[in-house]
Amino acid sequence: MKKTTTERIAVAFFYAAALLAISWFRDSAIQPNLWISVPDFLNFPTINDPKTFARAGLEVADQGWLAQPSAWIFNLWPPGFVLLLGGIFKMLGTEAPFLVVLLGLTIVTGVFMLMTVRRYLSFYVPAFLALLLPLVPFLFPVTRFFLLQPVGLSFGEGFSVLFFITFTFLLLIAARTGVVRYAVAGGVFLALAAYFRSQYELIALVLSVGFLGLVVLVLALSFLLKKKSIRTNGSTTLKAMAICVLAAQLLMLPWRIYHYVDVGRWDWVQTQDIVIRNALMSEEKLREMDGGFVVAGGGNLACKFEPDFCGKTEPSLFYKAFFDHFGEWVEYKASLARIYWFPTIRSFPKLLAEDVPGDYLGNSVVLILFAASFFLLYLIRKSSDFLVYFWVFSSFYACFFVIFVLVQFEVRYFFLPKIF
Repeated sequence: MKKTTTERIAVAFFYAAALLAISWFRDSAIQPNLWISVPDFLNFPTINDPKTFARAGLEVADQGWLAQPSAWIFNLWPPGFVLLLGGIFKMLGTEAPFLVVLLGLTIVTGVFMLMTVRRYLSFYVPAFLALLLPLVPFLFPVTRFFLLQPVGLSFGEGFSVLFFITFTFLLLIAARTGVVRYAVAGGVFLALAAYFRSQYELIALVLSVGFLGLVVLVLALSFLLKKKSIRTNGSTTLKAMAICVLAAQLLMLPWRIYHYVDVGRWDWVQTQDIVIRNALMSEEKLREMDGGFVVAGGGNLACKFEPDFCGKTEPSLFYKAFFDHFGEWVEYKASLARIYWFPTIRSFPKLLAEDVPGDYLGNSVVLILFAASFFLLYLIRKSSDFLVYFWVFSSFYACFFVIFVLVQFEVRYFFLPKIF
């Protein structure tokens, strides 16, 4: 036992040192100083979202919660990152280098994620490979940039990425070992991911619906094929999934209750209202409102395909335009996908950029791996892990298909699929 504990501590320190070292490699991009204070950060020329989070964090630190004029922030984003910032400002003051604190917390979270991946890989590969393979994603610029560098830290989404990956591998371990605490912990991390970014709530919802579908499928196959082994072999995995989903949904319930009391809706956030409004707005109007990025990312397609709908706000018109022009809609968004996949982070968050061979090669490799992930499911179809992989992969890709079809593209929206 003592040897195992000593080994884990040594591995944790190794991963912490590796992440710290990787964090000091700066990719060429406009980034604030890591030691910047929040007042100086608010004057730094970066996009608005991180500044909104910082201002909201200051308000939470000062008042304990957002005042009514700022309540819209918690209608667009879940509270996790803002509350974390509020806690940092409350405890350390506004002059503290908050990005350094966020880096430290990210490294701690990243160490736990890496150790979880290592634990899973140790079932299949030698200890040396299990130790090093989890670090491979950090060789790619997008992972370093989004998780460990100042601009990425200021978005706070790195926590969601790390939480979600941790959830995935905890679930795989639970399905393999049958240990309930891993499934519960997986649900906790899935809920944490949703509390930091709303798209993970959608993934959690799709996972929940998908789980019910899997249960029906397994029961149907075992009945039709009269093979009890199908149900028996999958029972441990399905049990782990059920516990994980239940834990996540229970932990997410308080935020739903908050929104129901506040605005009378159970929605996690209300960003869909803005998506619909933008989609029905004319290109000229969006550009007047500094919404050129919405036009460039295909965020006003309802107006584009149905000019008579422009300027209206009824959600029914948005969905009518979407379903009446589904083929054209998807084809148009697909034509933009290549453009948004390959931009260099040197010009983040801008879309147009000079050709950078290194970044182009890195994004090409990630695209190949993205495509290969579908073949992975076929290769492991007889593995005990197949149900988990299929469940997580199909839910993840289905969720992002919906997001990418309905919401305007932005360069950073592609970071999570690249890392995952």
